[in-house]
Amino acid sequence: MSRIEAEATKCQLDRRNKEIEIIEKVASQINKHLDSKVIADTMLTSMDEHFDFKHSMILLVDDKKDILRVIATHGYKDKGVGATVKIGVGVIGIVAKKKKLMRMANIGTQKQYMEAIKKQIKPKSISETETDISLPGLSNAESQVAIPMLIENDLIGVFSVESEKVNIFDKSDELIIKILANQTASALQNARLYQLEQQRREELKKAHEELADLNSNLEKKVAERTDELVLLSEKLAKYFSPQVYKTIFSGEMDVKIQTQRKPLTVFFCDLQGFTELTERLEPEVLTELLTQYLTEMSKIAIKWGGTIDKFIGDAILVFFGDPETKGNKEDAVACVSMAMEMLENIEWLRNEWRERGIARSLNARMGIHSGVCTVGNFGSEDRLDYTVIGNGVNLASRLEAKSEANKILISEDTYLLIKKEIKCIKKQEISVKGMSHPINTYEVAGFLAESSFYSSKFVKEIPGLSLSFDPNEVEDNDRAVKLISEVLSRLV
Repeated sequence: MSRIEAEATKCQLDRRNKEIEIIEKVASQINKHLDSKVIADTMLTSMDEHFDFKHSMILLVDDKKDILRVIATHGYKDKGVGATVKIGVGVIGIVAKKKKLMRMANIGTQKQYMEAIKKQIKPKSISETETDISLPGLSNAESQVAIPMLIENDLIGVFSVESEKVNIFDKSDELIIKILANQTASALQNARLYQLEQQRREELKKAHEELADLNSNLEKKVAERTDELVLLSEKLAKYFSPQVYKTIFSGEMDVKIQTQRKPLTVFFCDLQGFTELTERLEPEVLTELLTQYLTEMSKIAIKWGGTIDKFIGDAILVFFGDPETKGNKEDAVACVSMAMEMLENIEWLRNEWRERGIARSLNARMGIHSGVCTVGNFGSEDRLDYTVIGNGVNLASRLEAKSEANKILISEDTYLLIKKEIKCIKKQEISVKGMSHPINTYEVAGFLAESSFYSSKFVKEIPGLSLSFDPNEVEDNDRAVKLISEVLSRLV
């Protein structure tokens, strides 16, 4: 190899090494960042440093793929960031469309041509170019090169350089400039994807915050609405027997007109002398006493599982067997047991009312009958009443009317169901309208000793006398007899 060839080879090798060095240096600089503006500025500064490109710019394709937008410039007095060029218009636009490098030299001799080009790329209106920012450029430019920035033949943008000198660009530099332009395109694309991901995260974060706020408000509204519904249901519950309320709100019972015939035990109770009492007492006092009486009776009815049908003044209608039943016998025993506890409670109320100055004694009459009745929702399409009707209800009412004060009068049908648990005394027959035969009646006397409900304890209280007696707890019978004798001697 001759000396001249050797020097040429050395020069060529030095150039390649320098090119590789430039590529590595510029690539390392632009790949440090994920900000498009910083990457573009770094690229333009590096190109000036290594190739003496004093006036340059980078334009990126917008999302609609119809225009290029300037994102960075170098060396221009009016920076022009944001200016746009339509793809296919002017040198830059044609490079973008064809994806081919374009070089222009001796532009000064083609002034007229350049003026036409500038008129084409100069924004005419906001509606045409979407911006009023002028595209930067040298008024006395003599040379220009525009290089497409590609990733696998997909256009990312255009790198454009201008110079006041003629033929400043070395054709041998084109390859390295293309490589750097494509490296920049890759970095810009990564930055764009990163920015999109960050934007997506911010949008998701904002959406999550809005959703959390919405859920919080929704939970608050649901809680408020739930409290309102609970309050409303508590109010509605006062208009229904607990069993009826439960079956309606659990969905077991449809709120529509529907009835059925089934065996029930029906209870009627009325207060003697109450009408006369209403004429003597102030309305406020009467309301208070009646409320106390009905409240105590309702507690007992609910305790024994009775369905409170209605209150008619001081009268009470309760039935057993619907909507819940424990069996015909068990329902009848529960009904009579309820009635006996009510009588005991009325005695306590009577004494309390005397202490409040109500001298006239109040006595209760009670009637009970077991038989097949019609029960369910009666009424119109707009208003329903859950109640019981039939001859069985009429008979229970008739038994209550025939009962003595503070006594429980039951029909033979009820007696046959409870006779193994409750002691009864046969009373006279009664005639009931609508029934062709007389009705045998029985008066409740208390639980039989062998009954599971029987208690040997005896508790009674009247004004001036309180008696509690349980034979199972008496340890000294003689002393007990002596105490009772002393009380009797004082009463005589």
